[in-house]
Amino acid sequence: MEAAGLAAAAAVASGYAAAFLALVLTVLGAGWRTIAWTGVAGTAAAAAFSWLALLQGEGRVAYPWVPGLGVDLALRVDMLSGIVGAVVATLSLLIALYSVEYIGEWGAARYWLFYSFFVASMLLLVYADDLVVMFIGWEGTGLASWALISFYYDDREEAWVGDPGRKRLGVPMWFTPTHSGLRAISFTRVGDMAMLIGIGLVAAVLGSTSISAMEERASWLLSELNMRGLVAAWIAFFYLGALAKSAQFPFHEWLVTAMTGPTSVSALIHAATMVKAGVYFALRFTPAVAAELALLHGTGLGVYEAMAWIALLTAFSTASMAIVARELKLILAFSTASQLSYMMAAVFAAAAAGDPSLGSLGGLAHLVSHAVFKAALFLAAGAVIHEVHSRYVTDMGGLRRYMPYTFAAMLLAGLSLAALPPFSGWWTKDLAVQAISLLGGRASMVALATAVLTGFYTIRMLYYVFLAPPRRELHAEEPGKLMLAPYLALGVASLGLGLVWPWLEHFFAEAAGALHPELKEHIAVYGTLAAVLGVSGIALYAARLLPLSRVEEKPLLGALHGFLYDRWLVNPLLYRLVVYPGAGLSRALARLESWLDLAVHQGIAGLGARAVEVLSTRAEKQMDAELHEALPRRMAVLSALVRRAQSGDVRLYLAYFMAGMVLAATLSAVVIFFIAHTVAPAIESVHVAGW
Repeated sequence: MEAAGLAAAAAVASGYAAAFLALVLTVLGAGWRTIAWTGVAGTAAAAAFSWLALLQGEGRVAYPWVPGLGVDLALRVDMLSGIVGAVVATLSLLIALYSVEYIGEWGAARYWLFYSFFVASMLLLVYADDLVVMFIGWEGTGLASWALISFYYDDREEAWVGDPGRKRLGVPMWFTPTHSGLRAISFTRVGDMAMLIGIGLVAAVLGSTSISAMEERASWLLSELNMRGLVAAWIAFFYLGALAKSAQFPFHEWLVTAMTGPTSVSALIHAATMVKAGVYFALRFTPAVAAELALLHGTGLGVYEAMAWIALLTAFSTASMAIVARELKLILAFSTASQLSYMMAAVFAAAAAGDPSLGSLGGLAHLVSHAVFKAALFLAAGAVIHEVHSRYVTDMGGLRRYMPYTFAAMLLAGLSLAALPPFSGWWTKDLAVQAISLLGGRASMVALATAVLTGFYTIRMLYYVFLAPPRRELHAEEPGKLMLAPYLALGVASLGLGLVWPWLEHFFAEAAGALHPELKEHIAVYGTLAAVLGVSGIALYAARLLPLSRVEEKPLLGALHGFLYDRWLVNPLLYRLVVYPGAGLSRALARLESWLDLAVHQGIAGLGARAVEVLSTRAEKQMDAELHEALPRRMAVLSALVRRAQSGDVRLYLAYFMAGMVLAATLSAVVIFFIAHTVAPAIESVHVAGW
């Protein structure tokens, strides 16, 4: 039982060890090739151990970590984590091989340090059997993502996303790498804080953060939360981190601008792995939670339905943005957000409808299929941009002649993205649509309309890059084998997975807990028709009906084009309603703090110091005047009076003497009289009372 768990631990440790070695080699001054191949070796070891864990079957290892809080350092391998772990590690290895040639020397130490750290953190969250351990891996991927998105920290213009100088509602619509990195970590942290609250509630109720215990005692957990009226709030908080990580509306904004990182990073983090963490989270927890909610008379299922509609909104909106986008990586980013939303919508819609296993099957199958064909598309796009020296598809065209293998890889992966048979995307997307259809006819229509848009923007992208007449003279050629082989293999795999899918489906169904999955014929027919309708948009280009000339100048079409091109104005509205007011509040609070600091440390203290200074000065002057001016003057006057009385006349002296005697006798008589009539009676009364 422990063999699989130990293999999973070895996979995680391999990634962290590679990151540590990359750091040590950098300090020792090793060459960039040594550092790069160290990262590749660590990823290869992680892939080998991940496949070993999957082949070993289920297993778990756990070591007490914080017994007082019920936290264990626990890893678990089951069908779900085994499949996802193997996919993550394998794709990470292929992308690492591509990166050796693509990244080269500049920034190699930083790249391979955070690349290896990311792979290890991603595997840690996948294999984790404790919510705290999962959260550590979760945050590790966020940290590495920030560093890799901001990889070009010098903010070179060729790495930007958006058109320089373009503004909407007064908000800039272009993003530098450092800006995008901050957006990514800020957007996802909002969701993470909410998820941490959800984890805290689990620990408070169960006294443990074990995922296995949570699944086994889900009934107790939800009953306790229901008694306190917290079920719906807990579901919303618990899943918010997953929604942010997987770029659901309005969190999708961080994903589309994260394309400022190297293309290999986009393939790794924003297609194959990190953005899938939210989907994996939903796959891990939804079946157990949704099954118990059904026993609580459906309490909380409305939250799942709301999240399903949010996912459908994200799928449709980002697909509509992709049909007008001009940047190659941006098209793929919109596509990623849209496809992730298919997975999330499938999981949540099926949960709300009471059939979570079907949603898990659709979500898991499309997660694997999408990871393969989207990684191929991103890696091939990196090679194209590198050759053309432009990120805009309108600067490309005719590359089929110069880069035939790259064209073949993108065509295979693109047709899988468009969900044409028999590619893997056709099977898995239809499974997702079937799960979404449990939410009703309107949800099915949104999913199918998104499928039409997906087919259209995919063929539009392929047309602009490879088939359209070139806009300028090109000197492109295929990249080296180390870059070409990974995405060519992934493109072929997109077709291969589709061809063997009927035999693989039961394997995925077992992992999802769906015992007898059946793809409904009408779903397959509608899905295929939607894909064909979208792909047939290439006929508009062949007939020269597209692109529309000067569409921006036409009133209605221009407004619609601008609305889609500027991403439904979500970004400027976020900045106008949240970011700018927040920044203004922050500046106001900073000014208030500065004013209070000035008032306390300079105002009150200054006034006190001034008062002391004034008082001390006046007192000093007064004392000086009394001691050095008034007192000598009085003594001089007294001295003059005394000298005046000493005239040398003996008669006058005798008169003084006689007057003094009279005065002394008078005073003595007064004293004797006072003692005789006042003091003596008082003494006598005291003496009598004492006896």
